[in-house]
Amino acid sequence: MTSNLQFYFTPEDYEKFAGPDWPAYKDILAGKSSTQPEIQKEINEVLAMLKKEGIKFPIKTKTACQSKWTWSTVWLNHLASSSCHRVTPFDIDVNNFDNFHNLPQKLDDRRLMLNGEWPQSGGCETCKVVEDAGGWSDRQHNLEIRNLTPPELLENPKAIVVSPKIVEIFAQNTCNLSCVYCNGNLSSKIEQENKKFGEFFQNNVKIPVVTTPTTAADEIFVKFINWLDRNIQTLTRLHLLGGETFIQHDLMNAVLDVIERRPSPNLEFCVFSNLNVPDKYWSLYISRIKNLQASGNIRVFDLTASIDCWGPEQQYVRSGLNLEKFEQRFSWASEQGDWLRLNANQTITAMTIKTMPDLIEMINKYNKHRHIGHYFQFLTGLEYQHPDNFPYEFWAKDFDRILDVMPKNTPEQLEAFPRMIGMQKQLQQANNYNYERISQLHTYLDELDRRRSTNWRSVFPYLDIDTARQ
Repeated sequence: MTSNLQFYFTPEDYEKFAGPDWPAYKDILAGKSSTQPEIQKEINEVLAMLKKEGIKFPIKTKTACQSKWTWSTVWLNHLASSSCHRVTPFDIDVNNFDNFHNLPQKLDDRRLMLNGEWPQSGGCETCKVVEDAGGWSDRQHNLEIRNLTPPELLENPKAIVVSPKIVEIFAQNTCNLSCVYCNGNLSSKIEQENKKFGEFFQNNVKIPVVTTPTTAADEIFVKFINWLDRNIQTLTRLHLLGGETFIQHDLMNAVLDVIERRPSPNLEFCVFSNLNVPDKYWSLYISRIKNLQASGNIRVFDLTASIDCWGPEQQYVRSGLNLEKFEQRFSWASEQGDWLRLNANQTITAMTIKTMPDLIEMINKYNKHRHIGHYFQFLTGLEYQHPDNFPYEFWAKDFDRILDVMPKNTPEQLEAFPRMIGMQKQLQQANNYNYERISQLHTYLDELDRRRSTNWRSVFPYLDIDTARQ
C-alpha cells in the first residue's frame, strides 16, 4: 500500500505550508528529514495537524465528487438511495438492502467521474451549472472536507465499491409544518391537506394526493437499524432528516438506542429540525443526545436548523412556523459548549431571496458566541418556484445586500461566501422573464391560498407581475 502520508499531506498542503528551507515534497513523502532541527520541528507540527484533520479525498479528476464515494442518502419510505439528497435516487433491492451504497447506477457514476466525465443520471448538473457560471459548487466545497475518504481508496485509488462515511436517512413524513416547496411524501401535514382538498391539476401545476408510502415499512426500517447497528462505528457522519425529525419517535429512539449500544467516539451526529417541536420532545431528545456526547458515544452533535428567510415571508413559506420559538431555541443552541455545533440550512426560492438578508442578520446576532455554519441551495424540482424565472436584475439589489451582511470576520465565516457568489453567478445567467413559469407560480400560490386562507399577494407583492405579456 502507498504510504498514507500522501493522503494526509497533499501537494496543495505543501504549497500552503512549506517554508523556503523545507525539503522537496517528494523527499518528505519518502521520509527524509531536514538537517535543521527547527525546520524539522515545523514540518512535524504541520504533519501532526494534518493527520489530526484527516485524509483528503484522493481522486483528482476534473469532475470527481467526494459525495459519490462517501455519501448515501436513503429514503426508507421509497426504498431508494442516492449519493446526496439533490441527485436522482435509485431503487434499492429489498433482498439486498445492505448494498444501498454500491448500487449499479452509483458504480456507473463513479466510473464516469474517474474518467473526468459528468454523470448523466440526473442531479449532478446542479453543481455543473454553478461551475460553468464561474461559481463555487457544493462538489468543489465538499472536496476540501477531510476525514471522509472510504478506506478502500487507500488500497486502490480507483476503487468504486466502497464503504459509506456519511449516511443520511429519510424514514417518515411526520411533520408539523407545510412548506410551500415540500410535498406529502415529506410532510404529513401536506399529506393530510391534499387528502382533504383532493388532487389539483391546472396550468401544468399538479398537487397530487400521495399514493407512495410516507412511512417506511417495518421490514425496511428493521433492515436499516440492523445495518446501522453493524456499521455505525465505521461512519464519520450520520444525518437524520424529516419531515420533522424530533417528532419521528420510532426513528429517534431506535437510532439513539444504537448509539448507546455502539459507542462511536468519532461520529458526528446531525439532526435537521425546524426548532418548533413541542417542549417535551425537544427536552427529551436533546437531553439524551447531550448525555451520549458527554459519555463519549459520539464526538459532537450537529443541530442543523432548517430556515430559509425571515419575517412574514418565512411564515408563509414554512406554514405553521413560529419564528419566536425558532429564535429562542436558536439562541439557546448558540450558547452551548463544544458538545453542540449549530448550522442554518436554507432553501433559496423566488419567495425567500428578499428577506434572506434579514435571516443572516438574525444569525449574526448569535455568531458572537460561536461559529454558525451557513448552508444553502436552490430548490430542486417545482421549477416555477426557482428565482431564475426572473432576470438577474430583478434580484440584483437583494444579492448586494445578502453579500454585504454575510459575516467575514473569520475563515470559518468566509467559508460560505464563495458558495453564495456561486448562487449569484448562476442567477446572473438569467436575462429574461419566464412568463409561463411565473404564471404557474401564481396558479400554485392561488391554490395554496384557497386551501390555507392566506394571501400571497400581500406577502409577496413583487411576484404579482403581469404574465399576459409573454
